[in-house]
Amino acid sequence: MRTAGDIYPHANTIICIEESKLLKKFEYDILYNAKGIQSALDELDNINYFHTYKSADMGNYGVMLDGLMIDTFDFMKKIVPDELIWRIFALYYDIHNMKLVVKERFFKKRLDNLALEYGSYSLPTMRSAAVRESDNILNNKILTRGFFEALGCRDMYDIDFILDKTYFKTLKKLAEGFEIPEIQGFVTERIDLFNVSVYFQYRAAGEPKGYFAAAFSEEGSFALEEWQTYIDGAGDHSMEKFSLWQKYKPIWEKAETKSQIFSELDVIIDNYLINKTKACKLMAFGIEPICAYFYNKLMEIKNIRILLTGKENGYPTEEIKKRMRIPYEL
Repeated sequence: MRTAGDIYPHANTIICIEESKLLKKFEYDILYNAKGIQSALDELDNINYFHTYKSADMGNYGVMLDGLMIDTFDFMKKIVPDELIWRIFALYYDIHNMKLVVKERFFKKRLDNLALEYGSYSLPTMRSAAVRESDNILNNKILTRGFFEALGCRDMYDIDFILDKTYFKTLKKLAEGFEIPEIQGFVTERIDLFNVSVYFQYRAAGEPKGYFAAAFSEEGSFALEEWQTYIDGAGDHSMEKFSLWQKYKPIWEKAETKSQIFSELDVIIDNYLINKTKACKLMAFGIEPICAYFYNKLMEIKNIRILLTGKENGYPTEEIKKRMRIPYEL
């Protein structure tokens, strides 16, 4: 039973209205059937998707999508009842910018053109945070420790491994701040499925020594040692007997070929997680429907970016559809 503290009348009402504006399957179908990128952009202009008086064209749609991302995060900061929500969604982009700063040191060149504006910290702040660990400029000991571990790397590939681990460790810690089992469980599943993805990448790469352990996140349901027992095992300890493997096996069993699993696993995983969030559509109040809306709004913007890029490059509709995530509707 919800208490008064779990109800956010203004935020929940606004989010309910905004959630109804997310693109539906029939709207995606219209975009798929558009003849070329400009026709697709015209359809988006007709529903004022970019929330601007400007007309979208091949020369500006990327900038307009970036603007939509910035507007979405500005709206998030304005509407959410708990700053923790914004920080959780911004974290992914903070990690991206942290990787840039570390790689700037590695390559001894500026990478400002690759920075994203959607994080909690500006790129200059990130650069300042890279001077002394004891300053803890990011005001987050987990992020700061991971940052300096990555700054000490001698192998470029280790930078991504370390900061991906830092992302999940920080994400799990932030999610615990809600004290909502469903949100904590969702994050744990996200990490478990990341580890599944790492396993498939490890297999696709020919099982290089040390790769799985280097990329693996310890923040999921099972420790590395248990995963390794099944990866290297046989009989009762074969991968098929692993309880986590059994839990998620139906997700990729639908793939027609092994190559499809490898090429489309990220889409398959995202679709599974979107389906998990749909339970929030039946919730009128609380933090959960707010988080679910922003999770799916960001997925929608990702979809539109994929679709327009595909249209611009002349990809067949079926090829574009393979990269698209399912819409957030019951």
